[in-house]
Amino acid sequence: MITAPTDSQEYYFDKYDEPRHHITALLGASVVTLDIPTRILYPLADAGVKTVADLLQLYHQGLRTVRNIGVTAAYEIERILSRADLLSIDL
Repeated sequence: MITAPTDSQEYYFDKYDEPRHHITALLGASVVTLDIPTRILYPLADAGVKTVADLLQLYHQGLRTVRNIGVTAAYEIERILSRADLLSIDL
């Protein structure tokens, strides 16, 4: 939660804002933590995707641009991100 700044240049974050801390930790985690199948992890690794934040950026740019990611793999990634409630996050 962002509180009203006392100085026009500074913003203070509430250290007890649990949802924000959880999302921040999840975005910095490895994509392996999402239990993505190995057949999808290898093309993602070749594309340079290491963290969940990288995967979300790639998802918003278009998964089909990655070599060896087809319609089924893209759908499965979307299902996994949806199950983890990550699709509504703006990076």
